[in-house]
Amino acid sequence: MQFNSVYLYPNKIDVFTNALASWQLERYRRVYNRNLKMYRGVNNRIDLQVRNSDQKSSDITGSYLVFNIVARETRDLVKQKDCVTVSNTTGKVYVTFSQADLLDLENGFYNYSITQEIRETINATEYKVISRTPLYVDSQYGTISTLEVSGDISGNVESSLVVDIFSFTNPATTGTVGSAFYTSSLIDASPQLATAQSLHTFQIYSTAYSGTVQIQGSISNSPTPGAGAWADIGSPITVVNSNVKYTNVVGKYNWFRIKHIPTAGTIDKILYR
Repeated sequence: MQFNSVYLYPNKIDVFTNALASWQLERYRRVYNRNLKMYRGVNNRIDLQVRNSDQKSSDITGSYLVFNIVARETRDLVKQKDCVTVSNTTGKVYVTFSQADLLDLENGFYNYSITQEIRETINATEYKVISRTPLYVDSQYGTISTLEVSGDISGNVESSLVVDIFSFTNPATTGTVGSAFYTSSLIDASPQLATAQSLHTFQIYSTAYSGTVQIQGSISNSPTPGAGAWADIGSPITVVNSNVKYTNVVGKYNWFRIKHIPTAGTIDKILYR
């Protein structure tokens, strides 16, 4: 039996003030802080402990700590958040980067820094920064360290396939009978990934549309299945006055397409997943 351990522990780093500014008599001098890692798709909490050069907790009463994320190549400030104070007297704060905060950050390496601000309140929503000083990530007066943003730990959600190309067919022009209809471009059903129980979802978006929509499937190995290779799957979907409709199909197919017969309006697109 395999046994794998996972660990739950705070993501905590020490940052230093120049309150003593000696760095000479202390017995321990931190050379650097470890790299930080943040992951997309989850909330990332980072705890900060402010210390003086004697490794003792530093009082930060009356100030605010700001966490800055900076692009390594362009030096652009790409994200900035105020830290939440846990204890002013012991210099404990934290900052949380939510899933939404990381949506516009590409995976890769960034720099981060922490600044300490003294602010003057103007009104309930505005303030003026009186002074801004750096906090150091080591005892060598380094202010910049490395942050890595990694991919979604639960995997990326695949985008739905947009089907918006439809070809018109009029049976009267071919000497056959029946209503004129539209057929969509081919939809790859990814049979190599599917099983007999795989679920396929189609959602219909239209404008002032009324008519019937039929999902058709094919198990042909040809990249361009002929007219005789298609079979209707389930009953036709009736759309009245552009109400959004969806249908699910269960099974393993090589190809799908959508056939629809309008009485009014148009189908704008169909999303497939």
